[in-house]
Amino acid sequence: MSILSDFEDRVGGALEGAFAGMFRSPVQPVEIAKTLGRAMDDGKTIGVGRVYAPLGYTVALSPEDADIFGPFTTTLAGELATYLTGRARERNYHLTDTPKVAFIVHDDLRLGRFRVSAELAAPEAEEPASPERRSEPAGEWTEDIRNPADDLATVTVGDHDVLLQGERVLVGRLASCAVRLADANASREHAAFVHVGDDWAIEDLDSTNGTLLNGEPVARALLHDGDVIESV
Repeated sequence: MSILSDFEDRVGGALEGAFAGMFRSPVQPVEIAKTLGRAMDDGKTIGVGRVYAPLGYTVALSPEDADIFGPFTTTLAGELATYLTGRARERNYHLTDTPKVAFIVHDDLRLGRFRVSAELAAPEAEEPASPERRSEPAGEWTEDIRNPADDLATVTVGDHDVLLQGERVLVGRLASCAVRLADANASREHAAFVHVGDDWAIEDLDSTNGTLLNGEPVARALLHDGDVIESV
């Protein structure tokens, strides 16, 4: 199992346990982990016979996301530090101490956006994991991440909403599908929501019975608010 998969499993377990039902932020922990990993690579320094990795990491959240994360930031900070330790070991980076991750709030960030920074030296005193507020952006940020579904596109399936994220969201009867259909007439991988620029499209995956958009069969079509999608 990769260190990223192991991180996802551990965070997933936390979200199904003590924090079940409270986490609804479009900023996903795995995306934060990936971005911190890139910050680690970008911030490494080469010494005599060793490559040193940064020890201090900061994650800036929007006020809305910080409210949603709430007390989960303490758990997430620890899991991210564990992930970064494993990543450094995997890449033969030298760590002089355990990485430390702190969360802060930036008023200039919108829901679904976050930034990270990395510093070679960790803070002398461990910073609190719960987000502290900063009204002005700092100048050291390495990345500004835009959630692929920045407009928070959602689809309603049965009696609940599903947030569309990433570039492709599978729909079908398989347990691995992000949108799972309990319809015997649906194919195992029936269709997919596909991110196209700033929009989303529905694409039929050569399903046995086809896909209807507003009552008409489609192979692929852009979606608009209020569209109704059905498996035949």
